[in-house]
Amino acid sequence: MKIDIIDPPDRVDDPRFKACVREVLSGEHKTFEYVNVIFMSRDDLRLMKKEYFEKDVYTDVIAFNLNDPDESIEGEIYLSYDQIVENANSFNTRPADELIRVLIHGCLHLCGYEDDTQTLKDQMTDLENQYMDKLMDLDL
Repeated sequence: MKIDIIDPPDRVDDPRFKACVREVLSGEHKTFEYVNVIFMSRDDLRLMKKEYFEKDVYTDVIAFNLNDPDESIEGEIYLSYDQIVENANSFNTRPADELIRVLIHGCLHLCGYEDDTQTLKDQMTDLENQYMDKLMDLDL
């Protein structure tokens, strides 16, 4: 079970990030072989969104499962720190909190959750809130 944080900005706390990934995956009763959390530019993530999802929009997170559904998770979560900071400003929240929320969101995608309808999006938001509360209680 390996978690790698690749190209993080200076403000990213690796142990907190790794604990977040473990907490969400174990909370969803998932095992994993590895999860790579990869930071990239806002423009590069937009290009990935266009290439893989045929949507030419900025996004803060994209997650890919590289395993079969019945196997341990082998996944990658791509994050744009600049987009996350912009979102934090829009939502009037701290960038550090928004960063954890987006990481939770990516982990939930690795667990099989989708957000392509409002009902599914609401379900994911409820789960994000539960994990945010739990992670704050753990004082990571």
